[in-house]
Amino acid sequence: MSLRCPYCLTDLGVSAVNSSGSYQCSNCQSIIPRTYIEHRDTPKSMVGVVGFSGHGKTLYLTSLFSTLSKFSQYWPSFYYRSLDDYTHKILYEQVPLFEEGKLPESTPVNFPNPALIHYHEIPSFRNCYIGFYDTAGEVFTDASQIYRTGYFVAHSDTILFIISLLDCNQNRLDEEMTGLLDTYIRAVADNLSVDLKTRQRIVVIFTKADLLNGVIPAELSNSLKLGLNSWYLNSLSERVLELMDLSNAIEEWLLQEKQCNRFVNMLRDQFLEVRFTLVASITEKNEQGIFDSYRVLDPFLWLCSFTKNDFSFNSQNTDNQKKSWWQRIKEIWQ
Repeated sequence: MSLRCPYCLTDLGVSAVNSSGSYQCSNCQSIIPRTYIEHRDTPKSMVGVVGFSGHGKTLYLTSLFSTLSKFSQYWPSFYYRSLDDYTHKILYEQVPLFEEGKLPESTPVNFPNPALIHYHEIPSFRNCYIGFYDTAGEVFTDASQIYRTGYFVAHSDTILFIISLLDCNQNRLDEEMTGLLDTYIRAVADNLSVDLKTRQRIVVIFTKADLLNGVIPAELSNSLKLGLNSWYLNSLSERVLELMDLSNAIEEWLLQEKQCNRFVNMLRDQFLEVRFTLVASITEKNEQGIFDSYRVLDPFLWLCSFTKNDFSFNSQNTDNQKKSWWQRIKEIWQ
């Protein structure tokens, strides 16, 4: 199995041991975590985060890490741990500040490293290593910026494409979303020569979804409220199947009601696989003074399914499959 350096994404080759016995990348000279090398067969994935400034990229990742920290009490044997100092600071300094009600600062343009995490015993998915590359939103406003500072995102296995519908012009929604996507594709495909269609998956995350009453259909708004922690306590493999229905429903809404045909068609044509999700990284503080969140684990489950590669779905689903999610939600909320 080919193994890439998590810090520069070049092939590590057969051996990466330096004179002191540590594992070191011969290209970028970074020390590679021992467990990352020695558990070569454990699934690994690099994840890039793309989106405009202010649309919730860093906030989503912080909320995700915070939510997952609570699941060791629900999922038997589950825990996660940092693989370097940079990631340790995020998990044990920034996340606690978020849980105290302090929102994270925006990501600087020259971010240092990925947040590299080992996840242990996720139900249905077991173990995996995931590195998250978070880059400043202004990087994605023109192709030359992506070329200079977005290399790692462009060479990631999966993209989290984060958009706040609340911060988009509803009368120009297709144009605004397609413009961001177009810029990313030009930079990656033309300037960095990455073949997205054969190697990169994308999860579109619509953030601030709890504030979208009147923008999204009632069925989608209601589904958001089902995505509390208790929703993820049943079989996660079954939950992924339900998320496929939800993804289809969001796509159908984009096509039928918002006429975002260009955006959806470009996604389908340019990427290996496409999924759609709705999340609310924070809502009002609960009685304990802690932010609640909705469905922040949905994109994470897609990452796990892509990493394990056991839950691939045909991108063209039948009308009956698309209807099944709508029927279930309507029955629940009647």
